[in-house]
Amino acid sequence: MRILISCLILVTGSGCSLLNSRYAMDDPVYAEKYAQGAEKSDVLGKAKQALDARHADGLAGYYLSGGAQYQAKASEPFVGAEAGLEGYATSWLSSRFALAVYGGDGEGRLGADLGARVQTPSRVAPFAGVGMFLGARPHKDLADMDGLDNDDDGWIDEHGEDEWDLDNWLIAVYPEVGVHAWLNGSLRLTAYGRYFVTTEGRVHDDWLVGCQLTAFSR
Repeated sequence: MRILISCLILVTGSGCSLLNSRYAMDDPVYAEKYAQGAEKSDVLGKAKQALDARHADGLAGYYLSGGAQYQAKASEPFVGAEAGLEGYATSWLSSRFALAVYGGDGEGRLGADLGARVQTPSRVAPFAGVGMFLGARPHKDLADMDGLDNDDDGWIDEHGEDEWDLDNWLIAVYPEVGVHAWLNGSLRLTAYGRYFVTTEGRVHDDWLVGCQLTAFSR
Protein backbone atom coordinates (compact mmCIF):
# COMPACT_ATOMS: atom_id res chain seq x y z
CA MET A 1 0.00 0.00 0.00
CA ARG A 2 2.90 2.35 0.68
CA ILE A 3 4.04 1.82 -2.91
CA LEU A 4 0.64 2.90 -4.24
CA ILE A 5 0.58 5.99 -2.01
CA SER A 6 4.10 6.95 -3.14
CA CYS A 7 3.11 6.52 -6.79
CA LEU A 8 -0.01 8.62 -6.37
CA ILE A 9 1.97 11.42 -4.70
CA LEU A 10 4.54 11.32 -7.51
CA VAL A 11 1.94 11.29 -10.28
CA THR A 12 -0.42 13.91 -8.93
CA GLY A 13 2.48 16.11 -7.84
CA SER A 14 3.95 15.95 -11.34
CA GLY A 15 0.67 16.64 -13.10
CA CYS A 16 -0.79 19.35 -10.90
CA SER A 17 1.85 22.02 -11.44
CA LEU A 18 0.01 24.54 -13.62
CA LEU A 19 2.76 27.14 -13.74
CA ASN A 20 3.35 26.28 -17.39
CA SER A 21 -0.09 26.56 -18.97
CA ARG A 22 1.18 25.35 -22.36
CA TYR A 23 2.85 22.21 -21.00
CA ALA A 24 2.69 20.09 -24.20
CA MET A 25 4.19 22.37 -26.85
CA ASP A 26 6.54 19.52 -27.86
CA ASP A 27 3.51 17.80 -29.43
CA PRO A 28 2.63 19.17 -32.91
CA VAL A 29 -1.15 18.77 -32.46
CA TYR A 30 -1.15 20.59 -29.12
CA ALA A 31 1.30 23.21 -30.40
CA GLU A 32 -0.87 24.03 -33.41
CA LYS A 33 -3.97 24.39 -31.23
CA TYR A 34 -2.32 26.68 -28.68
CA ALA A 35 0.35 28.38 -30.79
CA GLN A 36 -0.85 31.86 -29.89
CA GLY A 37 -1.45 31.18 -26.22
CA ALA A 38 -4.05 32.77 -24.02
CA GLU A 39 -3.75 36.32 -22.74
CA LYS A 40 -2.56 36.68 -19.14
CA SER A 41 -5.96 38.02 -18.19
CA ASP A 42 -7.75 35.02 -19.78
CA VAL A 43 -7.88 32.72 -16.75
CA LEU A 44 -10.24 30.22 -18.35
CA GLY A 45 -8.12 30.09 -21.51
CA LYS A 46 -4.96 29.40 -19.56
CA ALA A 47 -6.73 26.72 -17.52
CA LYS A 48 -7.87 25.01 -20.73
CA GLN A 49 -4.31 25.03 -22.09
CA ALA A 50 -2.96 23.63 -18.84
CA LEU A 51 -5.50 20.80 -18.52
CA ASP A 52 -6.20 19.76 -22.11
CA ALA A 53 -4.75 16.36 -23.14
CA ARG A 54 -6.82 15.70 -26.26
CA HIS A 55 -3.55 15.64 -28.18
CA ALA A 56 -3.20 12.03 -26.93
CA ASP A 57 -5.47 10.88 -29.78
CA GLY A 58 -3.30 8.71 -32.07
CA LEU A 59 -0.20 8.64 -29.86
CA ALA A 60 1.73 5.39 -29.36
CA GLY A 61 4.87 4.56 -27.42
CA TYR A 62 6.94 2.38 -25.15
CA TYR A 63 6.63 2.03 -21.40
CA LEU A 64 8.35 0.62 -18.35
CA SER A 65 6.56 -0.08 -15.10
CA GLY A 66 7.34 -1.67 -11.77
CA GLY A 67 5.38 -2.63 -8.73
CA ALA A 68 4.53 -5.14 -6.04
CA GLN A 69 1.97 -7.95 -5.92
CA TYR A 70 0.38 -8.65 -2.54
CA GLN A 71 -0.87 -12.22 -2.21
CA ALA A 72 -2.74 -13.41 0.88
CA LYS A 73 -0.75 -16.63 1.29
CA ALA A 74 2.69 -15.04 0.74
CA SER A 75 4.69 -13.56 3.61
CA GLU A 76 6.39 -11.03 1.31
CA PRO A 77 5.05 -9.21 -1.78
CA PHE A 78 6.27 -10.18 -5.23
CA VAL A 79 8.23 -7.40 -6.90
CA GLY A 80 8.85 -7.04 -10.60
CA ALA A 81 8.56 -5.05 -13.78
CA GLU A 82 6.85 -4.80 -17.16
CA ALA A 83 8.06 -3.52 -20.53
CA GLY A 84 5.59 -2.92 -23.31
CA LEU A 85 3.73 -0.84 -25.85
CA GLU A 86 0.74 1.47 -25.35
CA GLY A 87 -1.35 3.40 -27.84
CA TYR A 88 -4.34 5.74 -27.89
CA ALA A 89 -7.23 4.87 -30.24
CA THR A 90 -8.87 8.12 -29.10
CA SER A 91 -7.96 10.73 -26.49
CA TRP A 92 -9.99 8.80 -23.89
CA LEU A 93 -9.22 5.15 -24.78
CA SER A 94 -5.84 3.39 -24.73
CA SER A 95 -4.68 -0.20 -25.02
CA ARG A 96 -1.39 -1.86 -24.17
CA PHE A 97 0.68 -5.06 -24.36
CA ALA A 98 3.68 -5.95 -22.19
CA LEU A 99 5.99 -8.69 -21.03
CA ALA A 100 5.93 -8.98 -17.24
CA VAL A 101 7.98 -10.75 -14.58
CA TYR A 102 7.35 -10.74 -10.83
CA GLY A 103 8.82 -12.92 -8.11
CA GLY A 104 9.38 -13.46 -4.40
CA ASP A 105 8.91 -15.94 -1.55
CA GLY A 106 9.81 -18.91 -3.75
CA GLU A 107 7.19 -18.12 -6.38
CA GLY A 108 6.68 -15.77 -9.30
CA ARG A 109 4.84 -14.83 -12.45
CA LEU A 110 6.25 -14.65 -15.95
CA GLY A 111 4.24 -13.91 -19.08
CA ALA A 112 2.29 -11.45 -21.21
CA ASP A 113 -0.05 -8.73 -19.98
CA LEU A 114 -2.62 -6.92 -22.10
CA GLY A 115 -5.36 -4.46 -21.27
CA ALA A 116 -7.40 -1.37 -22.07
CA ARG A 117 -8.14 1.83 -20.15
CA VAL A 118 -10.83 4.49 -20.35
CA GLN A 119 -9.72 7.89 -19.07
CA THR A 120 -10.56 11.56 -19.18
CA PRO A 121 -8.73 13.51 -21.95
CA SER A 122 -7.05 15.74 -19.37
CA ARG A 123 -3.54 16.42 -18.13
CA VAL A 124 -4.29 14.68 -14.82
CA ALA A 125 -6.55 11.81 -15.86
CA PRO A 126 -8.20 9.25 -13.60
CA PHE A 127 -8.91 5.99 -15.42
CA ALA A 128 -10.54 2.58 -15.13
CA GLY A 129 -9.63 -0.48 -17.14
CA VAL A 130 -9.60 -4.23 -17.58
CA GLY A 131 -6.79 -6.60 -18.43
CA MET A 132 -5.55 -10.16 -18.70
CA PHE A 133 -2.32 -11.94 -17.75
CA LEU A 134 -1.24 -15.07 -19.64
CA GLY A 135 1.86 -16.94 -18.54
CA ALA A 136 3.52 -19.23 -16.06
CA ARG A 137 3.67 -19.37 -12.27
CA PRO A 138 7.20 -20.64 -11.56
CA HIS A 139 7.68 -21.84 -7.98
CA LYS A 140 10.14 -23.81 -5.89
CA ASP A 141 9.45 -27.46 -5.05
CA LEU A 142 11.30 -29.71 -2.64
CA ALA A 143 13.73 -31.95 -4.56
CA ASP A 144 15.77 -33.65 -1.83
CA MET A 145 15.23 -37.24 -2.97
CA ASP A 146 15.90 -37.23 -6.73
CA GLY A 147 19.67 -37.86 -6.78
CA LEU A 148 20.42 -34.49 -8.43
CA ASP A 149 22.15 -31.30 -7.31
CA ASN A 150 19.19 -29.07 -8.19
CA ASP A 151 20.49 -25.90 -6.53
CA ASP A 152 24.10 -26.27 -7.79
CA ASP A 153 25.69 -26.00 -4.36
CA GLY A 154 27.87 -29.11 -4.60
CA TRP A 155 25.60 -31.24 -2.41
CA ILE A 156 23.09 -33.84 -3.58
CA ASP A 157 19.74 -34.30 -1.87
CA GLU A 158 20.63 -32.23 1.21
CA HIS A 159 17.80 -31.35 3.58
CA GLY A 160 15.56 -28.69 2.05
CA GLU A 161 17.05 -28.85 -1.45
CA ASP A 162 14.65 -27.39 -3.96
CA GLU A 163 14.24 -26.64 -7.67
CA TRP A 164 12.20 -24.25 -9.78
CA ASP A 165 9.15 -25.77 -11.45
CA LEU A 166 8.23 -23.83 -14.62
CA ASP A 167 5.48 -26.17 -15.81
CA ASN A 168 2.60 -24.37 -14.11
CA TRP A 169 0.49 -22.20 -16.43
CA LEU A 170 -1.60 -19.30 -15.18
CA ILE A 171 -4.39 -17.11 -16.56
CA ALA A 172 -5.68 -14.09 -14.65
CA VAL A 173 -8.15 -11.32 -15.41
CA TYR A 174 -8.32 -8.05 -13.51
CA PRO A 175 -10.08 -4.72 -13.13
CA GLU A 176 -7.76 -1.71 -12.82
CA VAL A 177 -8.00 1.84 -11.52
CA GLY A 178 -5.44 4.63 -11.43
CA VAL A 179 -4.42 8.09 -12.54
CA HIS A 180 -2.25 9.49 -15.36
CA ALA A 181 -0.27 12.73 -15.29
CA TRP A 182 1.28 14.22 -18.42
CA LEU A 183 4.73 15.72 -17.79
CA ASN A 184 4.78 17.24 -21.29
CA GLY A 185 3.29 16.32 -24.66
CA SER A 186 5.07 12.96 -24.90
CA LEU A 187 5.93 11.75 -21.39
CA ARG A 188 3.23 10.40 -19.07
CA LEU A 189 3.43 9.07 -15.50
CA THR A 190 0.87 6.57 -14.22
CA ALA A 191 -0.04 5.08 -10.84
CA TYR A 192 -2.31 2.04 -10.86
CA GLY A 193 -3.85 -0.74 -8.81
CA ARG A 194 -5.08 -4.09 -10.18
CA TYR A 195 -6.88 -7.03 -8.59
CA PHE A 196 -5.97 -10.35 -10.20
CA VAL A 197 -8.55 -13.16 -10.29
CA THR A 198 -6.64 -16.32 -11.26
CA THR A 199 -7.48 -19.74 -12.64
CA GLU A 200 -5.74 -21.35 -9.65
CA GLY A 201 -8.29 -20.44 -7.01
CA ARG A 202 -8.82 -17.52 -4.69
CA VAL A 203 -5.71 -18.34 -2.64
CA HIS A 204 -3.63 -17.14 -5.62
CA ASP A 205 -5.63 -13.94 -6.22
CA ASP A 206 -3.72 -10.76 -5.38
CA TRP A 207 -3.37 -6.99 -5.64
CA LEU A 208 -0.75 -5.39 -7.86
CA VAL A 209 0.17 -1.75 -7.29
CA GLY A 210 2.73 0.09 -9.37
CA CYS A 211 4.00 3.05 -11.38
CA GLN A 212 4.48 3.39 -15.13
CA LEU A 213 6.46 5.80 -17.32
CA THR A 214 5.49 5.98 -21.00
CA ALA A 215 7.24 7.82 -23.84
CA PHE A 216 4.84 8.54 -26.73
CA SER A 217 5.38 9.72 -30.29
CA ARG A 218 3.41 10.16 -33.53
